Amino acid sequence: MKKARHRTASNTVPSSATRQSQLVPLSCPDCFGVLRFEREGPRGHLVYCCQVDHRYSQSSLLYAKEAQLERTLWSAALLLKQMGYAYQDLLEEIKSTRGAERTRVRRRINEVRKQGLAIRAMIETTHALQ
Repeated sequence: MKKARHRTASNTVPSSATRQSQLVPLSCPDCFGVLRFEREGPRGHLVYCCQVDHRYSQSSLLYAKEAQLERTLWSAALLLKQMGYAYQDLLEEIKSTRGAERTRVRRRINEVRKQGLAIRAMIETTHALQ
């Protein structure tokens, strides 16, 4: 029978409670892990940290989130544009099909185009803090 080892203070990792951290409803812009904030240094500066220890000041977190938002919006705009091409190809393929199906496809092409334009307008009218 093995004896249980007693952990000493030198080989334990402090829990998040001892570091006085608090989870926040934000995800890490780099790895999408859960963020917590901690106070650091003699002045108690606010630092956001994730589970793998990506670290952000308030301003660097906002900058990273703004960049993440822009990438996500451009990704959505591109996806909608590609869907428009695919639906246009479908429309060409169903030339001889009933009118109702062609009408549904045309309607979806218009929706996708309008959604893409709306996202582009959002991107163009966004003014992140510098």
